[in-house]
Amino acid sequence: MAVMNVTAGQKAVLTLGNTAPLAVPGVSNGLEVPFMQDITVNASTGVVRYKTLDSSSEKAFTTPSTNQISLNCLVDEAVFFGAANSSNKVANDGLFGAQNNKDTVFFSVAFEGTGSGSTYLKGSGFLSGLAPTASQDAAVFITPVTIEVDGDLTKDTV
Repeated sequence: MAVMNVTAGQKAVLTLGNTAPLAVPGVSNGLEVPFMQDITVNASTGVVRYKTLDSSSEKAFTTPSTNQISLNCLVDEAVFFGAANSSNKVANDGLFGAQNNKDTVFFSVAFEGTGSGSTYLKGSGFLSGLAPTASQDAAVFITPVTIEVDGDLTKDTV
């Protein structure tokens, strides 16, 4: 068993694009979200429980998964509001523009960095939950970001 240590360099990487090829980790013109403080991949299968008169235990069956990516990051102006990028609409419009326009966003979450052979999860969804805050104690803007996954998460390698 090998532990994936994210403190050993650039390991956990979130890449966004308006197409699946632009969201592959390490790809040119992919939007890498910098300054992430944490990231959570939630793949939660729903469960319905029921009881029958002939059993002393509950029975259960599964329903489709609710998949979500959530993170907190320091706000980078170019990533939040966008920077000129004719290849990637998400990078051009920024996180705020993609959420505001309700654009489909393709994403990848790299677990082992962006080098050849590295494992990542990919999918598509919609950005939500942007809420930049700053205070005297934290004098930089920090925002939560949520990707509401539309469909399945799938595993791939770079």
